[in-house]
Amino acid sequence: MLTLALLLAGLLLAFSAFAAFGVPYLVMGPRAFEEFAERPDLQALVAGFGAALVLAASLPFAATALISAGPQMQVFAETLLGVPDRVWA
Repeated sequence: MLTLALLLAGLLLAFSAFAAFGVPYLVMGPRAFEEFAERPDLQALVAGFGAALVLAASLPFAATALISAGPQMQVFAETLLGVPDRVWA
């Protein structure tokens, strides 16, 4: 189920990025982004897409941490941090 949700999120993110930046580029060419440095609205849009991409990429890690109980959280922390022994025991 999580895989399906991630695939759908990735598809929608790619479509929205294409609609926001690809279509103007296809219509106007390279001059569509000549004023990118002076337009904070476009910069905020790119930052939003970047944040959504990072959050979608980290969702599998966060989802396992959110649904885990105490002992599984220890295993998750060791796996994520690369600690081979039980340091926090």
